[in-house]
Amino acid sequence: MPATDLLDRYLNAVKFWLPKAQQQDILAELAEDLRSQIEEREAALGHPLEEADLVAVLKQRGDPMRVASGYIPEHRLIDPSMLPVYRLVLKIVLLWVLAPLFAIVFIAPLFDSARPGTALLQFFTQAWRAGFMVVGMVTVAFALLDRYRAKWIDKWDPRKLPRVPGAQHTTARSNDLAGFIFGIAAFVFWAGVMWQRSEFAFSGGLRIIMAPVWSAIYWPVLGLTLAWALADFFNFLRPARTRVRSWVRLGLDTATVLMAGVLLTVSIWVDFAGPNLSAADAAKAMRWVNGTIQVTLITIAAITLFDAVHQLRLLLRAKSSRPSPILTVS
Repeated sequence: MPATDLLDRYLNAVKFWLPKAQQQDILAELAEDLRSQIEEREAALGHPLEEADLVAVLKQRGDPMRVASGYIPEHRLIDPSMLPVYRLVLKIVLLWVLAPLFAIVFIAPLFDSARPGTALLQFFTQAWRAGFMVVGMVTVAFALLDRYRAKWIDKWDPRKLPRVPGAQHTTARSNDLAGFIFGIAAFVFWAGVMWQRSEFAFSGGLRIIMAPVWSAIYWPVLGLTLAWALADFFNFLRPARTRVRSWVRLGLDTATVLMAGVLLTVSIWVDFAGPNLSAADAAKAMRWVNGTIQVTLITIAAITLFDAVHQLRLLLRAKSSRPSPILTVS
């Protein structure tokens, strides 16, 4: 078999895997490189290459598909440098947001259903669909971020880089990222599930009736939840502690304490009703659930108040540490 024929067949096989717009340039480069290797081999052997020698050269070069892939730019869905954050976001959303949400909303009907097997199958079906959708949404979001970040990644300024964080700030950044994801999940839940919601109805007739106070605070809670999420996201991007950050957290803490105070002005937040629920069972459930809500609100208010005091101390400490102006006497 003539060497030129075998070489042409090899180049034609590589051509099949190449984009049409780049075929001619890549094949010309590859052909020139292969001919140089053939000439060097012939010079070393002292005679033209035989078929077996040429086959060895082409095998050393590689399979046509693999050779062609080396000339094609790598296409990836998510940049490898973003994979750690991508995995972290998926873990937080799936394990700490989606799983508890499904446990709260969908597990209760399993015990109230006349056909537990069918209800369990529906539960796993809905969980699979929701998990698949969440993974898809997070993946698409990171893919878009990877695709369009090239437009702003070159505009960075070394002077705007955050200061080197200590060990405590590294943990704080993780908390800020988790707070942002939790905040967005809570915002979506509150906006979609609580919109004009006065009760939750389950199979079997069980109903959880919401007190009017929930409707009264719908919009304040929605805005406050989004504000907390955006603040945590900003703190994650700019971990350095500043006065603006402390003032923002102080304002959000104050609003959160006031919101908890408004909710604590009532004593009954939810009520239970159902054809199979006796008055004694309903009263017991009300005491347990409303007591849990009360303890939760008091705990949230106490923790938030503690953080507000901490932020205020940071602001006062920063103010007292400022150098006093030097007075000159003329």
